[in-house]
Amino acid sequence: MKCRPEVKGQPYHPRKIKLSETPKLDYDELKSRTITALHKLGEQRFSEEPGGYSLENWVKGVNVLLDDFEEKMGAANLSSEYEDRRRLLTEFVSKPVDVSSTDAEISELRGKMADTEAKLDESSARIHTRIDELKKEQSESSEDLTEKQKKLAEQPVDQSSGSFLKRLFRGNSRTPVEDYKAEIEELESKLRLLPDQILEQQKLMRSIDEHLPDSPLATEWKELEALRARYATLESERLAKVELVKERAELTASVAQAISDISPTKAK
Repeated sequence: MKCRPEVKGQPYHPRKIKLSETPKLDYDELKSRTITALHKLGEQRFSEEPGGYSLENWVKGVNVLLDDFEEKMGAANLSSEYEDRRRLLTEFVSKPVDVSSTDAEISELRGKMADTEAKLDESSARIHTRIDELKKEQSESSEDLTEKQKKLAEQPVDQSSGSFLKRLFRGNSRTPVEDYKAEIEELESKLRLLPDQILEQQKLMRSIDEHLPDSPLATEWKELEALRARYATLESERLAKVELVKERAELTASVAQAISDISPTKAK
């Protein structure tokens, strides 16, 4: 047997080999970590984007978490209460959610909103068209007035008046000057009225756009707002049903409580 030679001035000491020890699992920490994760999962919201975080992803996350917990805790240390609550969670989230009645009402509301919006759009378009027509009439009348005034100014002076005999022989017919004057008077009268008519239509348009109480379509706007509010409520309710918002929070809390009740002293 070979022995290590003793170095001069240094006595020989046999070397001790330390065996690595498996760190003892802290079961309280394991429970606490799992319970915290469960509470976060219970409050998790899903993505509305296609391919985003969904119920399927959520179930997978819960299973990974609880499988890891059970493996580390050991099957012998799991309570029947925990097993029952996990089974209940798994069974509940695997059932299809019936939202057919909600979808039917949402579809009906969409139709009503579309009809009301179409009526409002049609009324707005009609008023816009009327405003454009009045402005066009105003522009054309103004141009026509200028033209008539120019032609009146070009008429010979002697046509503006005449002797009694000339008027007698002319009968009921009017001279060009008289015709121009009559047309000018009519155009001026129209141009005095058009600004007020345009302003009235613009006020009407503003009352519709701003949903004012005196709007002729105030009833329709109130109806549309009520339909939209109900639609938003139903969409929110549908999302909550599909995502099992309330149920997931309650079920994960129930499993978390069962984990909390597991006694660490049972752990080996």
